[in-house]
Amino acid sequence: MALLTTVALDARPTVFGNKAVVTGTLLNSSGTSGHLDLSGALSGIDVFLISGVGATALAAPAQSIDGTLVYLATITAGSGGDYQFMAIGNRA
Repeated sequence: MALLTTVALDARPTVFGNKAVVTGTLLNSSGTSGHLDLSGALSGIDVFLISGVGATALAAPAQSIDGTLVYLATITAGSGGDYQFMAIGNRA
């Protein structure tokens, strides 16, 4: 699996104790699966939420978590596949 086309993490994660909330967006222009590597912001992921945004509703892709990698499957292929995500986990 390849890293998705464009991933943008919000510059300031929310931190509370040893936990952090990381939010961001991703744009998928051609793939149908891929992964997000959140190791730069988190040392482990407890919860990951993703939803499609834009004028046309997109189904949230299926996902699985392995450490700090989030594997995404069944992403809507084609341009305009915009998604927002939020991950909660142990801060790095």
